[in-house]
Amino acid sequence: AFQIDFQNDDLGIQHNVVIQDGSGNAVFAGETFSGVDKRVYSVPPLAAGTYKFLCTVHPTMVGELTVQ
Repeated sequence: AFQIDFQNDDLGIQHNVVIQDGSGNAVFAGETFSGVDKRVYSVPPLAAGTYKFLCTVHPTMVGELTVQ
């Protein structure tokens, strides 16, 4: 398990964090919120592997998470 300390500095713009497994299924979905604000997301333990993370409001905002 781990936490994401997410700071949204975009005034009046919504963001969130969703983590997806290799099949595109959401294994974690953080609350969508407007900035300027922050959230601490508590993510449950994930199995070893590679995961995609993204903002569902802005689907081109993506990254990759590797769990060992």
